[in-house]
Formats: sequence, structure tokens, C-alpha cells
Amino acid sequence: MVLALLLVLFCGRVSAQLLQAWSPVEALPPFEAWESGALPYWVLVVCQVLIIIVSARVIWRLHRGVTMPSIQTGKVLLAFGGIYAGLMSARLIIGLTMATDHFWFSARLPTFFHLVLAGFVLVYGWFHVRGFHASQPPHVEQTA
Repeated sequence: MVLALLLVLFCGRVSAQLLQAWSPVEALPPFEAWESGALPYWVLVVCQVLIIIVSARVIWRLHRGVTMPSIQTGKVLLAFGGIYAGLMSARLIIGLTMATDHFWFSARLPTFFHLVLAGFVLVYGWFHVRGFHASQPPHVEQTA
């Protein structure tokens, strides 16, 4: 359920920027607020669509019960997600305090949605770690 909510948030972000690119509305931030300009927009959209497809597949496989928890996968996802979230948090703090005019640091909306994606990775990693430990038989000590 949490993964689906995070994916819906990300889809909303992609949709909002597409709307602002094609038919701007005043109720949303302007197109430029949705991106840092680090990538050409068409490349960004392709990457976002790929992220949506992969994320939807992860959710579908979890819902169907075909994903087997893996401690190694969980550790990698938790490490990557933690680093990703930490870097994006630092980006946000720097953009709010020291580099308010820098194009990449001051891009608040993209940074927020990077945190959404980092949250997705962390939750999925937690599934693997928690699920792996739950699938292990209880440890019984042998007494002589």
C-alpha cells in the first residue's frame, strides 16, 4: 500500500509537469519549477516513464506474491535508498539555506520527488530484509 501511494505521488508529479508543458494551468507551479534543468525534458520524461513501469512491476509482483525476499537485495536497496535519501536531503537543505540561486540546489519540487523515489527504494528494501527474516526458521539452541 505504501509503495502504491509513493508511485501515485510520482505519477502525479510526472502528469503535472506534462500538463504544464502542454497546457499550463495557474493552479500548479510553472513548468520550470518541476525540473532542475540537468537533463533535456524529453530525456527526463523517458526516464520517468521507465521508473513508473519498473515501480508498477515491483508492486504487481508483490501483490501477486511472486517476489521472494532476499537479504542481499534488501541490504543493497536499503544502502542505496539511504544514500539517495541522504543526498537529496542535503540538496534540499543546501538549496534552502546556502545555494538559493543555484539551478540544481534550489529545485525544490524535483528534490521532494527524489525523496519520494528514495522512499520507494527504502520500503522495497525493508520488504526484502523483513520478509527474509520472517521466512527463516526460529533459532533453537542445542543443549548437551
